[in-house]
Amino acid sequence: MDVPLINMESAVNHPCQGLADWKTLDELRIPGNGGRFVLSWVYHPEPLPFSVPATVLHMASMRGRNVVVLRPSGFELPESIMNKAREAAQRTGGSISETPDRREAMQGAHVIYAKSWSSASQYENWPADEALRRKHMRWCVAENWFENARPDCRFMHCLPVRRGVEVDDSILHGPRSVVIKEAKNRMVAQMAVLHQMLGG
Repeated sequence: MDVPLINMESAVNHPCQGLADWKTLDELRIPGNGGRFVLSWVYHPEPLPFSVPATVLHMASMRGRNVVVLRPSGFELPESIMNKAREAAQRTGGSISETPDRREAMQGAHVIYAKSWSSASQYENWPADEALRRKHMRWCVAENWFENARPDCRFMHCLPVRRGVEVDDSILHGPRSVVIKEAKNRMVAQMAVLHQMLGG
């Protein structure tokens, strides 16, 4: 007998988070082709998996967004993840680019999605990864990040989040933040998955 399974999170995939973020973008009415979506690495004291950034990158590419991966040198996402997103962008009319330059990335941005991830070049070498990430402790989203973004640029994060480490409280609790909406949509998306699996 076939048993249905739900991937709650793997090393390089987080489908339920992707569904929640898809619904959140629907509610924000961010334009498809031409909408600028910034996936930004932010500092975190521990090495974190690629699951959320890989899923978010692919999700935004599937929606035809102009996606910019903002990250410091040494935190490039694995080529397998980037290639999957590029293929999706090619099918939907979107685009993928990478830069370590925050001002370049945020130019005209509709959304910034903040998330930390490990250094692929130092994978499983925690001391080296820690030494590399400690050089970038100032990568914390603050109001000055939005200087050349759209006035209505929104802040997204999958939660939980380290206050004052990944993002300033003024952003997290300010009008730009949609993290509570995202969290609610995560619950709604998983309820919908269960309903579908149970034959609803």
